[in-house]
Amino acid sequence: MDRAAVDRLYDCDVLDRHGRPIGPVAELWLANGRPLWAAVRRDGGVALVPIRGAQVRDRRLVVPVDRREVDDAPRVGGPELSEAEQVQLHDHYGLRVPEQRLVRHERGDPPTGGKSTGAKSTNAKSTGAKSGGVSSATSRPQRQATRPAR
Repeated sequence: MDRAAVDRLYDCDVLDRHGRPIGPVAELWLANGRPLWAAVRRDGGVALVPIRGAQVRDRRLVVPVDRREVDDAPRVGGPELSEAEQVQLHDHYGLRVPEQRLVRHERGDPPTGGKSTGAKSTNAKSTGAKSGGVSSATSRPQRQATRPAR
C-alpha cells in the first residue's frame, strides 16, 4: 500500500462488521508497510482496532470485528506498544502476532517509516486470520475502473 492510500485511512470513520460506528481513525500501526491496527478515538479515550481484512467504502473503514469487542479490548497507553501489550491485544481479538515489527505510523510518513516498537513475538495463539492489510477493492479508483462502458 502506498503512502497516499495509507494517508487516506486517516480520513475514515471506523465501522464494525455490522455497520455500527466505532470512531474516527486517530493513528495507524503498520507491519511490513501494511496497516494492521487503527487507533480509534472513543468517548473514553483511544482504542486499538485490528484492520486486517477491513474494507474502505466512501471514507468509512469497515473492520471485521464487533463494536463490543472494541469496548472490551485491553487499553494500552503511550506512544509505544510493549511486547506484552501486543500479545494482549492479539489474544483478545483472536489474532496471531505478526512476525514483522509493529511500527507506529504518522500521517505523511512513508508506510515503512515511523517509530518501531521493536517488539516481536510468536507467543500469541494463531487462528488462521488473514495476514493481509486493508482491502482497497471497494475504494473509489477500483469502482471507477469496474463501471460498465456506455
